[in-house]
Amino acid sequence: MHVISVKKRILPGLVLLALLAGCTPPWGETARNLFAGGSKDIPVSALPVYDEGGVKQTSAVKDGHLQVYDGKAWKPQFWSGVNMGATTPGHAPGELSPTKEDYLRWFGQIKAMHADVVRIYTILPPHFYEALAEFNAGRKDPLYILQGIWAPEEQLVGAGGQGYDALQQDTIDQFRKEIRDAVQVIHGQLKRKAESGHASGKFEADVSPYVLGWVVGIEWDPYTVKATNDAHPGMKPFQGTYFQAASGASPFESWLAQMLDTLAQEDMKFGWQHPVSFTNWVTTDPLTHPNEPSDTEDLVSVDPMQVRPQAGWKAGYFASYHIYPYYPDLLRYEEKYQTYKDSEGNINPYAGYLHELREHHKGIPLIVAEYGVPSSRGMAHYGPLNRNQGMHSEKEQGEIDADLYRSIYNENLDGAVLFAWQDEWFKITWNTMELDSPIDRRPMWRNMLTNEEHFGLLAVEPGKSQEDTIVLDGKTDDWDRRKNTESRDYPGYSLTVSHDEAYLYLLLKNKNGDWKPGEQPLYIGFDTVDSGSAKADKAPGITFSGGQEFVMKLSGENDSAIYVQSAYDYHAWQYGFVNRMMPWQEAWSQAENGLFLPWRLPVSKPLVLPQSKKPVPFEDVEIGRLHHGTTDPKSAEFNNLADWHAAGSVIEVRVPWMLLGFTDPSSHKVWRYPYQAAAFKMEESKAVRVEPHLSGNSNPAEPVAYKWDNWNKPASHERLKQSYPILKEAFGKLGKQPPKATPPDGAAAAKP
Repeated sequence: MHVISVKKRILPGLVLLALLAGCTPPWGETARNLFAGGSKDIPVSALPVYDEGGVKQTSAVKDGHLQVYDGKAWKPQFWSGVNMGATTPGHAPGELSPTKEDYLRWFGQIKAMHADVVRIYTILPPHFYEALAEFNAGRKDPLYILQGIWAPEEQLVGAGGQGYDALQQDTIDQFRKEIRDAVQVIHGQLKRKAESGHASGKFEADVSPYVLGWVVGIEWDPYTVKATNDAHPGMKPFQGTYFQAASGASPFESWLAQMLDTLAQEDMKFGWQHPVSFTNWVTTDPLTHPNEPSDTEDLVSVDPMQVRPQAGWKAGYFASYHIYPYYPDLLRYEEKYQTYKDSEGNINPYAGYLHELREHHKGIPLIVAEYGVPSSRGMAHYGPLNRNQGMHSEKEQGEIDADLYRSIYNENLDGAVLFAWQDEWFKITWNTMELDSPIDRRPMWRNMLTNEEHFGLLAVEPGKSQEDTIVLDGKTDDWDRRKNTESRDYPGYSLTVSHDEAYLYLLLKNKNGDWKPGEQPLYIGFDTVDSGSAKADKAPGITFSGGQEFVMKLSGENDSAIYVQSAYDYHAWQYGFVNRMMPWQEAWSQAENGLFLPWRLPVSKPLVLPQSKKPVPFEDVEIGRLHHGTTDPKSAEFNNLADWHAAGSVIEVRVPWMLLGFTDPSSHKVWRYPYQAAAFKMEESKAVRVEPHLSGNSNPAEPVAYKWDNWNKPASHERLKQSYPILKEAFGKLGKQPPKATPPDGAAAAKP
């Protein structure tokens, strides 16, 4: 929650200074910020400013489009951008850890890919705005921002998921304070005291010319919307100075109109107006989806067309939505979308949804403020046309994102803001979050199975640099540089083990020639805690030295996988034994049976389609299948999903920590045997005992007992993904174009 009280109001003299700062100076000129008492030189914008009746604008809604002023006329364009997160590895999001140097570097990379706007979700530290002012100084084509204003989430949604009335005075007061702060930040006129989870300091950089628009609030919880509407039946629509709720608007929509009016009034204190919107998503859209199986997804609507600007608000109003191709399930099951053909003649459910949404929002600009797919090792949901929530290579990620981007353009929307710029390690996903514990340790390691961590075009990877990373490429110089290794010789080969914040690594070197895993498979056991079985049905004829939690088979490129001891398999325990969503066998609960199961994650719980009453069974995906390939970014064969690589006498393997049962490798936490614990519980793993066997060798072997120290400061470095140049090309073709077509007139959206 990002809320802080404002103890100092804007004084008339400061308003005058803000108005003076809006005057157009020569290119590259800097001005002494008087609010800060002359403490800092900050570049002043040289963008032309449209001034009418003492109201300044550099962006506005004109003729149904989101436009910018070029000094002579208003110019529409299709807005291409990226969402930017607020943290780096080892930090919680509220710590706002990126530096000014980070932002300047990122701005350059973002602008180089032909993006023109960055969307941020909340007030960031002063150095973000200083970096933006510095980066844009002297530019005729600046990097604009969509400034988000975080809603008081804890006042809207309870810890148990219950919704609260948004029209409670305390909620209104807190949201208004955050709005006032955000406006003062944009105009470089705020001193904010330190408070945990909030940006603080002296905000001196006036970046008001670079604000393309405001995006107010969060993805609205449907129970909050319902609670608000239920608490105020028959409520008279809100009428404000600059915004109003239309006749028939719901109480929640009136609340939003009230908050937008607060924002407009605060902006006008500085003599400025910027286009305004609020966050929305498919869950609370104004459309009806009769075949959506979840009651929550069509429970309530929040309709931007029920909020309208008054005549005095010249900057205008637009709609912004988060729209992904795989969620909610209506994108898979709503018939009208499954048969929709896009402008290129292809079946395209995503475009079908966009088309219907565009039709509803006639007369106002409509942007997709979040879209995209992750380049993650894990997956959380299937989507039409293989647009799944995860398990994509970086190349696939780029191609799908570019397709979604073109769909947004072709369906006559005004902009597409990709989620996201950078990977973030603290993120959670519904199908891994329980196993990703303790919660406060999540930023300390990179969970390859949590898809939400991998939406970025900028990979944030373990190791201080690329040279500090083990690359699966058949070469061993990277292994030679590492200090944290353990090795053991076996008849005819050796095994070396190492790790970083994302993986456990294995190096197998053949002393007698080349490996031929397709002809003689390798079986590798992983023992992390007590119990388990020395026999494994997936490793026939082999006896391990101790009980194994996991067994890996390395064979052909399409016949390699890691398997989990059935009694240790949390997936079968939770969704089979406990919830009865999938087939389950009593034999799986006994470790001594030596049964090993495919490593799976759930992607959908059982559903019933409302129209046909057709049941849709529980769905899961096998995550344990191992991908052969190289992780060398310089190679044409690079695959970020690769798990192992065999070349000559060298086999290299990397295993994501969660595939070995780790809930937090930085503190050695693994989950306990669930049938014994009768719940999700954790324990400490003293070591990972790695035991290799060639097929045909049934004798137990002495494992490599690999240990490491706990860590609290993860190392990381950045790398532009293969998706980056793909999006760069797509943005370059459409980003400077005007929107494809002018939306039909919508008098109701433009007039009070």
